[in-house]
Amino acid sequence: MRIFYGLERFSEDLDFCQITNSLPDPEIVANFIEKEFESLGLKFNVNIRPRDSSNINIFYIKGNKRDAMKAFGFPEDMLNLVNPDAVIKIKMDIDTKTPEGFRLTHEYKTTPFNYSVTILDRPSLFAAKTSAVLCRHWKNRTKGRDLFDFEWYINNNTPLNTVYLINNLLREGKIESPDSSKDELLTIMKDRFDSIDYDSALLDLYPYIDLDKMPNNWSPDHFIDLTKKIVFI
Repeated sequence: MRIFYGLERFSEDLDFCQITNSLPDPEIVANFIEKEFESLGLKFNVNIRPRDSSNINIFYIKGNKRDAMKAFGFPEDMLNLVNPDAVIKIKMDIDTKTPEGFRLTHEYKTTPFNYSVTILDRPSLFAAKTSAVLCRHWKNRTKGRDLFDFEWYINNNTPLNTVYLINNLLREGKIESPDSSKDELLTIMKDRFDSIDYDSALLDLYPYIDLDKMPNNWSPDHFIDLTKKIVFI
């Protein structure tokens, strides 16, 4: 979201979803990633964390930070400021049981080199993020990053992919019927926003955004009011 749509926060990992019926072998995925780095003249290693009872395959990618910066064209004066032994660590998650109903789009970038990426379209990303807000928590704690993103989608007039949201909520056991109405979904959101510990959520968000971007108006009323602006498609 930061790279393609300008979301003003950083992330701790890269998230991918399963868009075909055949699940790739994790070892094949890891080898492919390493070869992609080799094509850029970089030596990166990929370690796989065995999947437990969840539906997520997790990969840890590590390589030399200075070498990567040099390959991507950083000036010498900046390279000299980096410890030669500094390491870049990237965590990559692949959802192996992605619910149906998402839509895809293709995005193109020219820096640090020309490339294209197939990603979920913005309404589908909004639906996945809304599911995370509603389901990814422990008691009344939630990720402030999820709340920040949720507000960003609404403020940027992103409609919500209703089918994909419902299928995500069905998978998580949050709802039982695929025919849940807009009003039922809004009621679930209201109940969730009434129960969140917003101080805890802000502490979670703090390391991932610039200080001048830290929200100062988070409350149940604020987020419930935001839900009234959601366009369900």
